Amino acid sequence: MTLAKYYHAHRVDLEKCNGHMACMRHCPTQAIRVRGGKATISEELCVDCGTCISVCPSGAIVPITDSVTENSKFKYKVAVPSPVLYSQFDVSIHPYIIHLAFKQLGFDEVVDVGASSAALARALVRYLRAYRGRRPLISSHCPSILRLIQVKYPDLVELVVPLDVPREVAAREVRKALPAKLGLKAHEIGITYIAPCPAKIVSIKQPAEKARSWFDGVVSIKDVYPVLLPHVVGIKEKFDPSQVPEDFCYHPGWAVLGGITQSVKVANWLAVSGLDHAMKIFDDIENSRLRNVDFVEAMSCIMGCLGGPFNVENPYVARANSIKQKGLYERDVKVDEQDIQRKLEDGYYFLENPILPRPTTFFDTDLETSIKRLKERERVYQKLRQTDCGCCGSPTCMAFAEDFVRGEVKLTDCIFLAQKGTDDAQDWDSCETEAEESA
Repeated sequence: MTLAKYYHAHRVDLEKCNGHMACMRHCPTQAIRVRGGKATISEELCVDCGTCISVCPSGAIVPITDSVTENSKFKYKVAVPSPVLYSQFDVSIHPYIIHLAFKQLGFDEVVDVGASSAALARALVRYLRAYRGRRPLISSHCPSILRLIQVKYPDLVELVVPLDVPREVAAREVRKALPAKLGLKAHEIGITYIAPCPAKIVSIKQPAEKARSWFDGVVSIKDVYPVLLPHVVGIKEKFDPSQVPEDFCYHPGWAVLGGITQSVKVANWLAVSGLDHAMKIFDDIENSRLRNVDFVEAMSCIMGCLGGPFNVENPYVARANSIKQKGLYERDVKVDEQDIQRKLEDGYYFLENPILPRPTTFFDTDLETSIKRLKERERVYQKLRQTDCGCCGSPTCMAFAEDFVRGEVKLTDCIFLAQKGTDDAQDWDSCETEAEESA
């Protein structure tokens, strides 16, 4: 079976990479190896959490995003900013000022995801009430969490809530409403998302749960902010709050950890952020330790999307800004309960395709070969020091054993085994022969 080609929103700049191994040691899914003094990222194991971008001391892992001017080919241009974008600015900056700044950049319209968040919250309430299956259910909001489950917790894919996310629902509403309103064809309208992390970019460029995204492009907050800032400063000097339209919508949405559970108001819930912390929760779910929990809101970044690696503000400052902005500028979003119920029954809010486990090189084969590889991995692991020093370029001794079984390394790449000299040469040859047979 041929493995799929996975898109990722970052790459290693080999000229900058000095083989520091910080990325390898911090990667929560052990997707990074350092070979020949250069980092390499496993296409199938990477979940695009962006941890490597944040910890690399050389800045060698760089994002891949569209440019701000990428949408110039469209006749009508729409920006859909992540709610995190507002928190990157001082609380004295009214969110509408940011909308006006986007228009000075050439966008014709700016759409807030607040209305979609409110509608999806009501849809989620109804879904949770009607659900009678295995629990706890897991939020589908964070793409890194979805990919983590696909890669490391395939048994939990059935627990992911099969509802779409606010940004996609917002783009879908725009895509369906504007052509008739403007007298344009659908392909003449370009919708761009402003993203706080690489996972959001991947979810648009290569969604796991649908054929294609409703967006045409995606730009990181880090790229937009310096271009937007001069316009924001200029507009603020002459801004009058009376300029804000009556129908202006601002809502911090689900970007802050706990935002989903607060809007849903489910009784038995957990909210967790950070992939390491999320994996502890998922371990407990696999071991049936959380039977009294109905819903888990999981985010890959600490404090939710506020901790995204494409943000420019300190996440704690951004959190304070978001809370203050909510108190100053948020307006209640009215929802039509009957319309939401009708759309839910029609499948409007549901993902197009189910979330499925992601096959990997190590296990993407028949059962007999997989079992043989597992046994060989364990046998090699028992020969190692099990200190997880990382000197071999693999993050752990178990990862090294797995790399060996795949034929990517030699036993002598382990510095401790190499120091033994030729005493164990015969034993090593035997290991390598068995590994080749199981590969």
